[in-house]
Amino acid sequence: MAGEGTNGNSRKANHSRTEAGHAGMDSSETTRSVTGILDERVENLREAIQEIDDALAGRTRLNEDFIEQIDREAEEVKRHLNMLNPPWQTGFYPELEFLRLSFHKSLTSRAKDRRAEQLKYWENGVNLAKERRKFVDEYKALQGMRKRLGSL
Repeated sequence: MAGEGTNGNSRKANHSRTEAGHAGMDSSETTRSVTGILDERVENLREAIQEIDDALAGRTRLNEDFIEQIDREAEEVKRHLNMLNPPWQTGFYPELEFLRLSFHKSLTSRAKDRRAEQLKYWENGVNLAKERRKFVDEYKALQGMRKRLGSL
C-alpha cells in the first residue's frame, strides 16, 4: 500500500506537470497569435499613416499649382486693365467702361477663387491631420501592447 501511495502521488505530479506544460504552450501559442495580429495591424497603420502623409504632400502641391494658376490669371487681367487706363474719361466710351468693369469683376473673382482654395486647402489639411492623429494614437497603443506581450 505504501508503494501505491507513492505511485499515485507520482502519477498526480506527472499529470500536473503535463497540464502545466500544455497550459504554457497554449499561452505561448496564444501570445504568438495575438502578437501576429498586432503586428499585422501595426503594419496596416504604418501604411495608412504613410498614405495620409502622401495625401497631405499631394494636396500641398495641388494647392500651390492652383494658387499659381489663379495668380497668373489675375496678373493677365491686371495687364489688360492697365491698358484701359485714362486718358479716356469714365463713361465717355461705354464699350471701354464695360470692358473695365468686366476686368474688375474678373479680378474680384480671382481673389475669391484664391481665398476659396486657401480655405479648402486648410480644411483638407485639418481633416487629414485629425485622421492621421487617430492612426498614430492607435499605432502607439498597439506598440505598447506588443511590448507588454513580448515581456511575458
